[in-house]
Amino acid sequence: MTPSASAMAPSSTPQKVIARGVGSNAFSFVIRFAARASFLYVGARLYGAANYGVFTMASAMVELAVPVASLGLKRMIFPWLEEEAHGDSPRPATHVLLDALLLAACAGVAVALLLILGTRLLPASVVSDQLRLAFALLAPAVLGQVTGDIALAATRWTHKMRYEVIARGLVEPYVLTGVALVAWHAGLHDTGMLLGYWAGSIALAGFSLWSARHCLGSLQMRRWRPNLNGLAHRARSLVPASGSDFLTNLAQRIDLYLVGFLLGDAAVGVYGVLRQLRTPILQVRQAFDGILTPLTARTLKTDGELATGEATAAATRVILTIQLGVVLLMAAAGDALLDLFGAHYATGYSALLAMVLAETINGAFGVSELILYYRRPALALKVNLILIAIAAATIPLLTPHYGILGASMAMLLAAVVAALLRRYWLAGLGVRRHPLHAAVPAVAAGVSVLLGAYAGWVVRMSLLQGAPAGLVKATPPLLALAFYLLFVWGWRKARPGILSLDRYRVS
Repeated sequence: MTPSASAMAPSSTPQKVIARGVGSNAFSFVIRFAARASFLYVGARLYGAANYGVFTMASAMVELAVPVASLGLKRMIFPWLEEEAHGDSPRPATHVLLDALLLAACAGVAVALLLILGTRLLPASVVSDQLRLAFALLAPAVLGQVTGDIALAATRWTHKMRYEVIARGLVEPYVLTGVALVAWHAGLHDTGMLLGYWAGSIALAGFSLWSARHCLGSLQMRRWRPNLNGLAHRARSLVPASGSDFLTNLAQRIDLYLVGFLLGDAAVGVYGVLRQLRTPILQVRQAFDGILTPLTARTLKTDGELATGEATAAATRVILTIQLGVVLLMAAAGDALLDLFGAHYATGYSALLAMVLAETINGAFGVSELILYYRRPALALKVNLILIAIAAATIPLLTPHYGILGASMAMLLAAVVAALLRRYWLAGLGVRRHPLHAAVPAVAAGVSVLLGAYAGWVVRMSLLQGAPAGLVKATPPLLALAFYLLFVWGWRKARPGILSLDRYRVS
């Protein structure tokens, strides 16, 4: 029995498979967020806003290059594995992985060289000398990140999520944090975080390769015969997927680049801290992505667009319901979190709230983009192109007057427009979902905010007079969160199965 077949025994239901995958990923993200919090303190508090801003910009540039170097194989390796496993002449899954890594290695070297060359061409008016050096030093790390992405994707094909939990939740972030902390104590205040990133990338690549071999079986290197002509054809066919991933990453980070180029290293350091604090919202979606991506591919192949549209609509409801609870929690804790990093960061509370709302819209309503990704990749490209255009047009207009808050508001606007575009193009594929299919959690959150504000005012006037300012400010969103949880509990009782994900095909 193949690894994928054994993982999808008849007793496995979509709900159980997704729950296992999400649970593993969620545990990974809790661990990873703890590491991120540690690194955030080391980077933002110890190294300072300017040095942290340089690191943030350089690592974001590497992460932008990763989808180009990986040729979209983080997602497209799933249909490739399915095709080779069930074709007329089945090949070992490990050989498919080796083919993918060979393609990615060639692309990675080319991308790293282009990045290094590109750093020399950036004008001095927008890039400091320290940032230019950081770009050049981190560019080759794209190879380690690409290897980790593709090898871990192969482990997810077998529905075994624990390897990604360990790789992304323990190995990479804790190596990064540990090396950066040691480097700071050694006096390497300008390059310590860059050394940490290199160490984390190398550790990620090594562990991911070991994990893939453990999941898929022996590499059988002596029997591996890559078909270079076939790989070249495969690479050409992957260009749309790679372009889509690149634009998706650019759309997710264009605000960071523009803030860095327009406002400087220190401002992007503060903005980078806010982006890290919104991580719990982002990780709610990512917890589902690892398992929903291969299941969406399988559901599309087996049941078609309409059934897959119903499945993704259910996933949107589930993800939105969870994310809105986290938004309310962030509203309560955001001020206190920013205070941990010093007075320089405390002014970013409003920008943080705009960020988490934008990420909530992107996360929940972006699930349906998987259908476009597999069926009409050109439309997925258009969504991201328009999102990028909105950000590129509005951020330079807003940041001179509103600073980082202007950048966050621009991204919130772009997220709303992108969600509407996805819905419009999905309708062209016949996926016409009810316009209010995800309205209940959104309305519940809005009503909860109003009730929380009123209840908070009553409590503040009667019980919290003279209390610490932080507690007074956190009371309304905490009460709103309590009301929201009560609404969600009542909704599930009134409509059992409304948050079910059994529409996905697991075999």
